[in-house]
Amino acid sequence: MASIVINSFSNAAQDSRNVLAKQQQATLQSAINNWVASQIGGYEYPDPSNPGIVYRRSVDYVRNKYNYSSGYWTSSPANQRSSRAKYGNPGRLELISNYLDQDTYQHLVESSIDQDPGVIVSQAMKKTGQYIVLPDWEQPSNGNSAPYPKVKLYP
Repeated sequence: MASIVINSFSNAAQDSRNVLAKQQQATLQSAINNWVASQIGGYEYPDPSNPGIVYRRSVDYVRNKYNYSSGYWTSSPANQRSSRAKYGNPGRLELISNYLDQDTYQHLVESSIDQDPGVIVSQAMKKTGQYIVLPDWEQPSNGNSAPYPKVKLYP
């Protein structure tokens, strides 16, 4: 009888961690959606030392900004922020950080420090063996529009 009770508590803890991981996935997806919506439209001056260069923030421009943020994203091509160059998905996480509450952002960054740069984890995900990936925002195919980038939770 005691083993059944202990097993039930173990399953409940595992289930709650799985729910938390799915909530974190949804939170990141919402942050990405909000970031993309706020970026499209208007103009951007990417190089402060050369104010004559102006880019219209089209969907393609914002897609490139998102996709390249996994390696590095710069405010000036001549002044690359190398701190992002080795971060992979956390570089994308930094890009959307203004759309996350500070505690969530900090927790995900700190939990992901010793992980593969291709993944983002939380403490709950570490206990369940799960991880989040912020894959590239795909190019549209066959004249269709490409949806916003999708946050993926594995396994």
